[in-house]
Amino acid sequence: MNLLKPQIAGGIVAITTGILTSLAGVFAGNVQIINIGLAGILIGSTILALKSSDYIKKDTLDTVLSSYHLILREIVRDLGLEGNALYIPPYINMPRGGIFIPLREDFDLDLGRLHEDEVFLTSTANERQMGLVIRPPGYYLIRKFEEHLEGELSGIGVAGVESVASSVLKSLGLADRVYIEEEGEKITVHVSPTNISFCKRNIEDCPKVACPVCSSILLGLAKATGEVIYVEEVSIHKNKDIKITAKRLGKVKGAL
Repeated sequence: MNLLKPQIAGGIVAITTGILTSLAGVFAGNVQIINIGLAGILIGSTILALKSSDYIKKDTLDTVLSSYHLILREIVRDLGLEGNALYIPPYINMPRGGIFIPLREDFDLDLGRLHEDEVFLTSTANERQMGLVIRPPGYYLIRKFEEHLEGELSGIGVAGVESVASSVLKSLGLADRVYIEEEGEKITVHVSPTNISFCKRNIEDCPKVACPVCSSILLGLAKATGEVIYVEEVSIHKNKDIKITAKRLGKVKGAL
């Protein structure tokens, strides 16, 4: 038990440092600084999420996740990003996959222009191709999924993601249930999070900036299918579940 406490402290330090670093990067307009800050926030959030059920109070995790959500939300709002998030499976430009939040709702996704080391995609004359590229908040939970599977998510399909996400997130005390429906291009994800109060306060921003729990499921779907997954809507269902309506946008050539 004592061996894990430093990890929790490290998670809190990582998030605090990440928030301050990201803010400094935004004010300075420095992409590298922002990227470093976001990485700190995501790593710290995941560490605390994984340890929260046994070692820290739920309200402490809630405060930390709120801080994480706040900084990403403010970056998205300050940049005036109109589109909802697209979850991209791992491919040559983004070996770990990623999230692209487009500048315009009527976006034009050009995967050849995306790169995990470039946070702001502005090197194009077409505004419909511009946006924000971030590493998925749920990336480290994806690793837990694959540890549980003892293999990669690639190729396991929607049903496979439902099974592994439900098992792992429940064992970590992050969600009681995950249920996924698919009908043609449409995918509907139902999640019963253990901390629905956090979700209720932040539901408006979830289509663009999801928490690590929902992000891990969506990225898992992208990796398992090799397709880009576009978030259409996120809502509270029956006052206890999160309902995510998403759409497949097609296979990614060279998906890993």
